[in-house]
Amino acid sequence: MNYINHLNPEIMKKQTITGVLITVFFLIVLTFCKQEVKEENIPVTTKSEVAKELYDKAIDASKKVELAKARELFNKAIEEDPDLFMAFYQLASFDLYFDNIDRFKEYAEKAVNIEAGLSEGEELLKETLKKLLENENTDVTAIGEELVELYPNDAEAYSWLSFYQYLIEDYESSAQTTKKAIEITDDPAPLYNSLGYTYMALERFDSAEVAFDKYLELEPDLPNPYDSKGDYYMKVEEYGSAYESFMKAYDLDTNWTVSSDKALKAKALFDSLQVEK
Repeated sequence: MNYINHLNPEIMKKQTITGVLITVFFLIVLTFCKQEVKEENIPVTTKSEVAKELYDKAIDASKKVELAKARELFNKAIEEDPDLFMAFYQLASFDLYFDNIDRFKEYAEKAVNIEAGLSEGEELLKETLKKLLENENTDVTAIGEELVELYPNDAEAYSWLSFYQYLIEDYESSAQTTKKAIEITDDPAPLYNSLGYTYMALERFDSAEVAFDKYLELEPDLPNPYDSKGDYYMKVEEYGSAYESFMKAYDLDTNWTVSSDKALKAKALFDSLQVEK
């Protein structure tokens, strides 16, 4: 402390005013910064740690395309927290993608009727369900674009936008959005799978093969990359390679009976071509 300043009232007064102004300025800046901070990823709103743990396990199963396991885990998460919006949303999206419209409506209606407080991102996702319940062919990409604007560093936000674009058969935009998600994610493998199918829809088969090969490179021990590559081979009528790829998927996991069924179809087509020769 400066002894002279301490004894001078005018100097003390100026220092006090200056201190107050600095403090006010600091609080304004702090408040502004706090308002500008946004969630990095779309939050999963739940008060149950058990429900969140089950939800995360379901997401991991989904990425491996273990859909039956994922569905079971999402439902278990809902048992722990009946207001777990994101679990209902994921289940509704599964069924919409696979054209199970009745079951889509069942989960979507439960999701939109949740009254618990949701994050801003979840509210946007809820809005897509409301519109898709009115008409499952509705274009909800504008909401997806809002989601990406809100969470520009979240690959999941881009994945949902890509999904909405795919639903309306805007495959070119869907591919570009998926590529953006790949750029910012730590787990690109499932996105390469999606990209491969999107390129097949565009009949860009060379690009599809590159995407599926990248998926195989990243996940060589999972059955789904081989099943996906088998679908590619079927599309380009390389039935012998399709058979081998499907059987590789089945050999890795004998629960993948869908792959063994596809293998039989591929073999029949391959054999028929040999007969014709």
